[in-house]
Amino acid sequence: MTSPLPVAVVGAGIGGLAAALALGRAGVNSHLYEQSARFEEAGAGIGLGPNAVRRLDEWGVGKALRETACMPLALQVRNADDARELGRLPMADAFQARYGAPYLTIHRADLHDSLWQALCRQSTCDLTLHQRLREVSQTPAGVELHFENSELAQQAQALVGADGLYSQVRRTVCGEQAPEASGHWAYRAMLPMQDLPVAWRKLQMGMWLGSGLHVVHYPVRGGEWLNVVVLVEATDTATTAGWDVSRTSAQIAADLQRCMQASCNELKELVALVPQWRAWCLFDRPPVVSAAQLARGKVALLGDAAHPMLPYLAQGAGMAIEDAACLASHWQNASLSAEQRLLNYAQARWSRVSQVQQRARRNGRIFHADGLLRSARDAAMKVGGARLMDMPWLYAG
Repeated sequence: MTSPLPVAVVGAGIGGLAAALALGRAGVNSHLYEQSARFEEAGAGIGLGPNAVRRLDEWGVGKALRETACMPLALQVRNADDARELGRLPMADAFQARYGAPYLTIHRADLHDSLWQALCRQSTCDLTLHQRLREVSQTPAGVELHFENSELAQQAQALVGADGLYSQVRRTVCGEQAPEASGHWAYRAMLPMQDLPVAWRKLQMGMWLGSGLHVVHYPVRGGEWLNVVVLVEATDTATTAGWDVSRTSAQIAADLQRCMQASCNELKELVALVPQWRAWCLFDRPPVVSAAQLARGKVALLGDAAHPMLPYLAQGAGMAIEDAACLASHWQNASLSAEQRLLNYAQARWSRVSQVQQRARRNGRIFHADGLLRSARDAAMKVGGARLMDMPWLYAG
């Protein structure tokens, strides 16, 4: 008896690995295709809400995650101008009790490695590097993938595009549509905890809200490093997205000086401790409006390929992990065709990811507010406190 063709997954980042891992646990073999010649994950720290951590625990990744991640005790939100506390949200044990999993902060590379190690132990996936997708053809038997550096078409029963913001697979589902520059830049840095003043060596997340900017910091890598992100509204925009956009020290210094001129000395001192920043121009796409934007025929999209989002809910990785779990769940229904299984996945996901995209955009406006909106935000946080900062609609999902 001939073995069924694998499910092809294009893109071996967090979303692609999560998809292959979840499919494998459902008894489905997959083949990962990655355009890079080297297998590694770029970037810096990210947050994983309980909604993502629960699924990772179910996949057997939780123990490895906790060896490299941190479990913040709380999120403290402060006014960037005067360091006044606006609100505090208990996390750690409180989140574990409320949502069945904690909130974790982790380096992207550590999450990527944990997923890859779990996938290797599972032995349900092949990986081929240096494969840049050129064309996709849907056939009665499945999908044919044509790559730039190969004459031979690769066969699969279905295709999952997990190839990020500039997804090649997306063209098959949605056609051509360039991502949009948000006008926001993120400057990222990692600082050794041992080199920092004691005041910054805390096992908690910090967020500072100012006019036209906010700053986030939290521990990663077992608490040995502090991840720092300054998000600003810049006067120029890069032509492409990426973790290391070419930007001169003078441009970065000008952005930070302009946006932080009213900030308190405590926050300025933290920023001054950073010897070098990595620039990231933030791009996204309009929120998803229908299931048709996530699947077409035997081709589906996952993660940033389907629904890139601004980082103002810290849910980019979380939504990709949720996508993967949902995809595997629907793929198990062998009585349905591949097209119907992918359509069911898309119908189950589009409204959820659209809501997260919209809320991320909304948070960007609220975090960077000025004038009356900023005053109203601060007053609401003073009254509502942790209740306003928590998000049961998101974390319990």
